[in-house]
Amino acid sequence: MEIFQWKLFLIFCSFLIMYLIFMQNSSFKKSYKKPSFYRIFNQGLNITFNTYENIRPGLSIQERNFFILTYTTFFGDSFPIHPSSECGFNTSSFQVTNDKEQFKSSNVVMFHSRNMPSLQELIHLNNLRGKDQLWIYFTMESIYNNPDVTDIDKYFNASATYGVDTDIPFPYRYHKKRLEVDENYNKDRFLNKTRMVAWTVSNCNADARNKLALKLISYGVDIEVSGGCAGSFPKRFSSKCRGRPCYEDLRDFKFYFSAENFLCDGYITEKYWNTGLDNNVIPIVLGGSNYSDPRLAIPGSYIDAMSFDSPKTLADYILDVSSDSTKYNSFFEWKKHWQLDSSSFFCMLCDKLRNGINFRINPLLKTMNVEKCIRPQEKFNIW
Repeated sequence: MEIFQWKLFLIFCSFLIMYLIFMQNSSFKKSYKKPSFYRIFNQGLNITFNTYENIRPGLSIQERNFFILTYTTFFGDSFPIHPSSECGFNTSSFQVTNDKEQFKSSNVVMFHSRNMPSLQELIHLNNLRGKDQLWIYFTMESIYNNPDVTDIDKYFNASATYGVDTDIPFPYRYHKKRLEVDENYNKDRFLNKTRMVAWTVSNCNADARNKLALKLISYGVDIEVSGGCAGSFPKRFSSKCRGRPCYEDLRDFKFYFSAENFLCDGYITEKYWNTGLDNNVIPIVLGGSNYSDPRLAIPGSYIDAMSFDSPKTLADYILDVSSDSTKYNSFFEWKKHWQLDSSSFFCMLCDKLRNGINFRINPLLKTMNVEKCIRPQEKFNIW
């Protein structure tokens, strides 16, 4: 009986080996590409997201649909993701919703840093998420104004912030180089400007920045201030507009003091873009960024306060430019070579998703490192 069982076992093994050999050489063997959606460095996973690779045989990039869920609010309002038909490519396969009931069916989920769910809720959601669901950390605030990311870093696959080292760039304003030089631009921006520097300030706690403004005033730079902290300065102007300053406020001014509330690398806000450039005044920028990086700011469009040896040399330069029409107009030559782009974050997000992103090249702990604010602040304190 024992010999008989051994014979059956050997026959079974022989058939099994023959079957495996047949399958290995069969022309009918299916060839699936490895699932390829995102890269996660934690837990030892290393999967690259690239929509140009088929998710399954026969599925092409044109057939790929993206369902984007904005899980949180944006300071209580809806996310600044507005579907557009002007992205320069077909966006019909991208849908955006804020319906949390669609969590499991969404392949992209976005969270705003300042409205982040509790850690317990994130853990719960992480247990429900599909293996191919992307989580994107979104913020427009400085690092100092964001909660610590140490405990939540491992749950996210990408970041969308204002910095150049983020996975999906979301600056306060997009800009791009013109395809052709605009030789027709030849406007005199100096003409009819009779006032020196405007500044709207509501953050009264930025002592070092406020002291710099007072130093410039003591060196002869005429700064007119509006906003909640205007009472701390000798000269004030009233705003004709609600919200941020507009053209009606600034049309007579030559400069705007575009001083950031926080000196953090890459943090360049509407103070430079909208208040300064949109209103055709020269922004005097004070921030922690490398403004000479054309990815962050438009070359030749600003006066960088931190590039001077002292507040006195900065004041002297402002006074020099303010009295010379040729020098003043040179700060608008950028309009011949650059343009403010109307592209939206929706377009940038869709473009990144359709072209493929290597997620987690920069973990949140690196992207949101507070050292990016400490170093510029130390430099300013010495200056």
